[in-house]
Amino acid sequence: IQHIVPIKPLGELNKKPVEPVLHLTKKELKKSRKRRREQKQRELQDLQAAGLVEPPEPRLTLSNFIRVMGDQAYVDPSQMERTVQRQVQKRQIAHLERNNAKKLTKAQRMEKRQNKILKDASPTENATGAIHVALFYLKNASHPYHRTKIDLEAQQLNISGGVIECDVPNVACVICEGGPKAIQKYTRLMLVRMKWKGPDEGDDDDDDEEEEDQTEEATGFEGEEGAVPKRKKKKFDKDNKCDLVWTGLATKRQFKGFVFQHCETSDQARKVLKSKGVEYYWDQVLSH
Repeated sequence: IQHIVPIKPLGELNKKPVEPVLHLTKKELKKSRKRRREQKQRELQDLQAAGLVEPPEPRLTLSNFIRVMGDQAYVDPSQMERTVQRQVQKRQIAHLERNNAKKLTKAQRMEKRQNKILKDASPTENATGAIHVALFYLKNASHPYHRTKIDLEAQQLNISGGVIECDVPNVACVICEGGPKAIQKYTRLMLVRMKWKGPDEGDDDDDDEEEEDQTEEATGFEGEEGAVPKRKKKKFDKDNKCDLVWTGLATKRQFKGFVFQHCETSDQARKVLKSKGVEYYWDQVLSH
């Protein structure tokens, strides 16, 4: 009888065997922690009974020192009260010192936050095992306030993608690729936090004109010599809006970074996305 020698596939030669991980429930974790602490306390009590470890001094407070010390508390109550206050203060100082020893520095906090973002952005380490994608329809993305917030938040959350702006039709498409938590935060920015119609949505245009007139009177006429030319502020679009078109999962990122790209026609915008293999994103935005 000839037995065929098993041969591993080429793709699995360098792969490490996957070891099953046994996850405990919250109830089981509490039980194991309780048993571990009880065992540690029992061992300490045995050492104290054998005289190998000095027993700790009784933990005194203002409410229990008479019951703990017994007759010693009645001999000199004022002295005993001062002793209790010193012990309480000593415990408080030790508590603060332990907290300060565990406190992270500013650089460590930044590194910890960056590691969490990178772990969330990695499909092999995050909870879903994939890259999350969100697609937004934006009517107008020309204001510097909106552009700065869109770009800055994407860089902070390690989100790739970009903004495709088109003249005909006048729409913008925002594509985001990242981890599940990053996309969740970015979606909240786009739909809740961002003020697309401007920070002062309740003000009327008449109020803006009155403010401009008052400024001209204070600084002088436009044609007057020596007058400093004032930089004109870009106004917000009062009809601007942002909608979530689609959200889903992808196996890998299609974009390397987060960029803004301007296109004159819809065909140019579709051609740009076709080079990345995601031209259907533009079709979804147009049909929104």
